[in-house]
Amino acid sequence: MAKLIRQRYILFKIIKEKDCDFGKQDFLNTIWRSIWRYFGIFKSSKVGLWLIKIDMQKKFGIIRCTNETKEEIISALTLIREINGKRVVFSPVKTSGTIKGIEKIIK
Repeated sequence: MAKLIRQRYILFKIIKEKDCDFGKQDFLNTIWRSIWRYFGIFKSSKVGLWLIKIDMQKKFGIIRCTNETKEEIISALTLIREINGKRVVFSPVKTSGTIKGIEKIIK
């Protein structure tokens, strides 16, 4: 019988320079580069990363990953220092097993 893979949702805050604008694809490329650099290709193949939402006006984002790789994703987020040559910091705020738990924090 196949084991059910539990998911975790990570809410993170975006702290950036005023003229620093980037899109979903820039963010995804940067986080994947961070995961590959610090954890290797083998570990990155198991993260199950999915970007749920990124809101540049409210300066937050939500990522889904597997329960086993939650710590690696949080570490990879905090190790990012720039996107497109502009300084940026991603600060994890909360993790939850459900998207509803994260949405309560946002409101």
